[in-house]
Amino acid sequence: MELFVHVKELGELFTNNQRTIEQNQLETNHLMNVLEDRLAANVSLITSYSKQILDYQTICANHDEIRKELSAMKSHPRGRLTAKTKSPRTIKSCQEANSPTSGIFKMAGINGGDSFDVFCELESFDGGWLVFQQRYNGSVDFYRNWMAYRNGFGDVGGEFWLGLEKIYQLTKEGTWELIVELKDFHDNYKYARYSEFGLGTEREKYALSELGTYSGTAGDYLEYHKGMKFTTSDNDNDVDDGDNCAEIYNGAWWFKDCYKS
Repeated sequence: MELFVHVKELGELFTNNQRTIEQNQLETNHLMNVLEDRLAANVSLITSYSKQILDYQTICANHDEIRKELSAMKSHPRGRLTAKTKSPRTIKSCQEANSPTSGIFKMAGINGGDSFDVFCELESFDGGWLVFQQRYNGSVDFYRNWMAYRNGFGDVGGEFWLGLEKIYQLTKEGTWELIVELKDFHDNYKYARYSEFGLGTEREKYALSELGTYSGTAGDYLEYHKGMKFTTSDNDNDVDDGDNCAEIYNGAWWFKDCYKS
């Protein structure tokens, strides 16, 4: 009798457990169906967002590349040097750099100041180009303040920014051209060339005051920013409400709007 009772109690317990298991299984199946529906919706949403992000990244990459690689400028020649002309030790223009190859040269001081090193691009586009920005491997941090961009930083033998004040002083007289050359790690190359280029004074925040006709293969992304003042992380001169474009892009530029630069 005791054995029967025990068996009966175990049977009732088994029956109750079985009912509980079945109920849990039903609830689990219901939750799985809900999760599957939500997962399917999330996958669809993620796919949609991924496409939007990819499209946005493509747009941003095209706009952002114009700031990242090699920017050079040169004045219109008033008589080119011949191969027999002896190059001066200190040059006043990269067109005076009597050399068949690009490299570092000593530029005469501005307003009686000390001479300084510059990189002259002498092989592309008929040569004579003064490089004021070069970026290619990320070795130099370009997220810097106003004074750094005013005075320049980096090494002209590697990555560098020449300095806004030097660029202004060098371009305030005569007519200058601008060219931006871009090359990715797969050697895909493109460029943007402008027939005129010039900046305002420091009081004018080195505004992009002169920008001529565009030609090239990179796209005319600078025209949108013509006339804009220079913006750094600590000197916000863009027109975007509430945001500092230099902070968003981790680098300074003549920004107009953060999403079109």
